[in-house]
Amino acid sequence: MDKKILGDLCQALKAAHDMEKSGYDIYMKAAEKTSNKLGKSTLEAIAKKELDHIKAIDEFTKKATQGDLNLAMAISSINVLDKKDYVRPIMDKLAKELDEKVKSDSDLEKAYEVAMQLERESYDFYKDLADQSADPQVKKFFEFLMSEENTHYELLQESLEYLNHPGDWFKEQERWIMEG
Repeated sequence: MDKKILGDLCQALKAAHDMEKSGYDIYMKAAEKTSNKLGKSTLEAIAKKELDHIKAIDEFTKKATQGDLNLAMAISSINVLDKKDYVRPIMDKLAKELDEKVKSDSDLEKAYEVAMQLERESYDFYKDLADQSADPQVKKFFEFLMSEENTHYELLQESLEYLNHPGDWFKEQERWIMEG
């Protein structure tokens, strides 16, 4: 790989690392501040995934600087979960812990809005990098990160919907029962 291209790639990966670290810090800080169990669980789950992304980015950077781009190895270090795989453990944990109906509070709602904005910005950042990349493996890596950020956004959006309108959330989740 050309030295200039490698330098640009490493710079982009450093920015991606820093963005994921910032996301982790934001999610953990918000999780620590809320007493809402759904909010805490959701934010902690996404924070954990940000650490997985950092690990994958660091592995990808290491391989790139060694001239050994191995996308499969970098991505295999992340346990890729579908949105429903995020939601199930959160809901299982909540079912055990909650004795009363979850209520939204304005601070938690604001934290979710900030988190969703962060996920949108991360997605846009990775999309720009993917669009600019001539290397198919690098492009695929950034597209993978885009997909992860999109999953986080959808999870936050659904969690916020549950907090604000639990009846509507359950109705939407169980639509297949009514449509079947």
